Amino acid sequence: MKRRLTSGSQNGCDLLLARRSVGGACKSRLVKRLDNSRRSGIARRGAFFNYIMVYLTLSSVLMTAAGLCLHSVLRADSSDRREALLLSSLQRVEHQLREDSRDHHAALVSPDELTIGTDDGAIIRWQSSRGILTRTEMQSEQTIASDRFVFPAGSIIAMVQGPKTSVVVRITEPSAFVTYSPSGSGGSNLNKPVEEASPLTPSHVAQPKTAEIRLRGVQP
Repeated sequence: MKRRLTSGSQNGCDLLLARRSVGGACKSRLVKRLDNSRRSGIARRGAFFNYIMVYLTLSSVLMTAAGLCLHSVLRADSSDRREALLLSSLQRVEHQLREDSRDHHAALVSPDELTIGTDDGAIIRWQSSRGILTRTEMQSEQTIASDRFVFPAGSIIAMVQGPKTSVVVRITEPSAFVTYSPSGSGGSNLNKPVEEASPLTPSHVAQPKTAEIRLRGVQP
């Protein structure tokens, strides 16, 4: 009986040890699975951060490109408005000068002024001041009509003596070196220094274009 009990107890101990070993193995496997799941979760979180960084990078690139395109469009629009103002004012000035001097002669008073006399005794006076031409028609010291022709800021208007007693009205477009917006009218530079309002263009740079209107001058 003692031997049987001893062998039975030994078998029970072996069974208990086997169960414990199996339980330990199961626990170790469960711990490994938990570790793997945690690691995969951390890896997924890291991948999401990379996606966010790529998204932010692409967004910044697209926003920068859009900003550059918008800046180019605004600059082109500003240049178009300046050219439109220059051509419109130039056409109006030429038409009015031709009408005033059709049957009369122009007399140069100074580089900024010329006069045209009419048959009825009226005097038409043209004066320039920093991109603005002013036409004033006077009779008996009274102003009958007045008009202004505004050119883009930085435009240079000069009146010079031409060949064979002719008078030339010379209009030069604004320089590319104007330090403020050239899309504004000539009136915006009246209070600016001359060096800032009409800067000189270096000789190695393309010079601004010049338009000339030739009028018949007073015969000597």
